[in-house]
Amino acid sequence: MRPIPITLATAALGLLLAACGGGGGAQVGSIDSTGNPPAEPASATAPSAGEVADKRARERADDPRTEEEQRREEAREAADKVKEIAGDIKKGVTQARFTMPDLVGRNLQDAQDVLQSRGSYLLDQVDATSQNRFQLLDSEWRVCHQSPKAGQHVLKTELVRLEAVKTGENCP
Repeated sequence: MRPIPITLATAALGLLLAACGGGGGAQVGSIDSTGNPPAEPASATAPSAGEVADKRARERADDPRTEEEQRREEAREAADKVKEIAGDIKKGVTQARFTMPDLVGRNLQDAQDVLQSRGSYLLDQVDATSQNRFQLLDSEWRVCHQSPKAGQHVLKTELVRLEAVKTGENCP
């Protein structure tokens, strides 16, 4: 058996934490439950982040499953997507990467939607003020810092870190 690359091990750990509801100081996850992401970066004809969020909210409101069942299903779907991306990486498929967008100043929920539309599902969201607050309503938070930086070519299985503050607060 071949060893698992670090990025895949990190992806698996992130998915497990997301399925369990996170833990510690950082939130890992925010897994989109929509269909497969596009192979290429979102184009001008792609739905806006707000439209994607509205669609997700409508789907959840109509869903008779419990919140825990929904989280488990979302974690399974994300795991399948990570496996698919990992397979692409092994084959050398170039769509396994995306260009990191500039998310600084954006609403945290919109930033997540943009990343997920590009195939990036491993997110580490933290309070930029070092107060270790959880982002319970992502739409009420604003991104202050991101890693990797905008413009970098990033593997879809690479962990993206978003540091945010509540809307109306200043970035440190």
